[in-house]
Amino acid sequence: MTKERLDDMLERYGEVCDQKTAGKMLNVVPRTVSRMMQEGRLRRVGHRVDVRSICEYIENQADIDFRARVRNAHPKGEITRGEFLAAAKVGKWASRATSGKTRGN
Repeated sequence: MTKERLDDMLERYGEVCDQKTAGKMLNVVPRTVSRMMQEGRLRRVGHRVDVRSICEYIENQADIDFRARVRNAHPKGEITRGEFLAAAKVGKWASRATSGKTRGN
């Protein structure tokens, strides 16, 4: 993190700011800031946004976005209900009647 940028942002906005101000800093709408906090891209302090995390995000956007995508992807060992049902219809768990295969063909 560039110390000058961090010091300037802390001087202007303080340690925390509201979502509307954070949205203006990042050039996004406040709802996007809320989503970014839910995904872990920005740190939350109550209902407000940590200015240090905004500064870190500005400087390392690609890395933080990548880590958030990996962290929020399907956890290992879990599949969605839709994935399970799709696999059950065509996979090794499908019964012979539903798989379309019959003996003798």
